[in-house]
Amino acid sequence: MYTIRFSALFILLALFSSCEKAIDLNLENSDPKYVIEGVVTNEAGGAKVLLSQSKKFTDDNTFIGISGAQVSVESDGTVYSFEPTDTGVYQNSTLTGIPGHTYHLTVKVGDKTYTSASTMPQPVSLDSIYVVSDEFATNKDGSKMRLATVKYKDPAAEENYYRFVQYIDNKKEKTVFVDEDEFTNGQTVNSRLNYNNDNDDPAREIRTGKQLMVEMQCIDAAVYKYFFSLTTGASGDGNNAAPSNPMSNISGDGLGYFSAYTITRRTITVQ
Repeated sequence: MYTIRFSALFILLALFSSCEKAIDLNLENSDPKYVIEGVVTNEAGGAKVLLSQSKKFTDDNTFIGISGAQVSVESDGTVYSFEPTDTGVYQNSTLTGIPGHTYHLTVKVGDKTYTSASTMPQPVSLDSIYVVSDEFATNKDGSKMRLATVKYKDPAAEENYYRFVQYIDNKKEKTVFVDEDEFTNGQTVNSRLNYNNDNDDPAREIRTGKQLMVEMQCIDAAVYKYFFSLTTGASGDGNNAAPSNPMSNISGDGLGYFSAYTITRRTITVQ
């Protein structure tokens, strides 16, 4: 399991939740570029594109959406238009992704055209989630830190890539968790969602009585590389001389990513 921890100075991720923010990619003080975050899921209403601009290194992380764009997704000869639902937010309520199908994104804004493609993988079931105590980390009050663990059976027939999103009492954990099956192909996997509560925020702690929900996304290789590249380029973990942008799958000199993915979820009340 690769755990990516974001610094507020570099990237803010809060994808497609009720409190939507977009990824802010800091390019030090270079000219701003368009940032596209697009998804198609296997759930109704899950097709959405966020459009914003990158900011200077010294700017805050406020999402300022870009209006006036033409956004569409094509698959198998059918074109789905995305309508603006808020500034910088474009949605299609009828497009529900089908595993194995490829989706082609086109975003036209001003005199720029950006494209991307993503093939939706076959779904993998998230069998269960449970909580374990961290042997080394403690909460602010000295109690042992508790971590979510996901259990699933990785299919042996193909390469698989995963992203996990964790919620505590409906609050999204800011850490991004990604994994792939290079060493676990065809195996039953029990993988810990490790994170560092570096700001001692009680809302992030997994404690008895809280509701824990984990969303498992089956993503394609390009999207995995995008998130994994954050660990070495834009994680803000002090291991790099300067931040760089993650490995985008958006053409036309655009930033961000486009992902067609399947979703399974599990929810428990922490005992």
